[in-house]
Amino acid sequence: MGHKSALRLALFILVGLLLLLTFYGIFNAGNPNSIFRLVVKDPGYDITITVALAVISFALILLLTAGGGQSRLFHLLKVNQDHIQSLRRRGKSEDFIADSFLSELGVKSGFLYRLAKRRVLRYLSKL
Repeated sequence: MGHKSALRLALFILVGLLLLLTFYGIFNAGNPNSIFRLVVKDPGYDITITVALAVISFALILLLTAGGGQSRLFHLLKVNQDHIQSLRRRGKSEDFIADSFLSELGVKSGFLYRLAKRRVLRYLSKL
């Protein structure tokens, strides 16, 4: 396991633990026997602690998922780079290539299609 994937796994485990603590805090806010009493003696801070845990969890989830789909999409384009180059040599437009690529992925229309097409066109310009 590479350094990057080990760090990613550790962050996913941390997110899992934070989410468990968040749910625990939701259902035990104000409980005098809560595990939060180990850190904070006053139960009045339970809601603040729970919200902070939720915000930290959300931020970590965004960090972990940001760019995941983009890099996979770019990787798929790189794998098909020879085919893309042959289409370009035959005079096919970037729009045609993007439409063809998305069609092969099963993305046909709608909002997701427009987002994916913009991303594919951006990546095609980098190839």
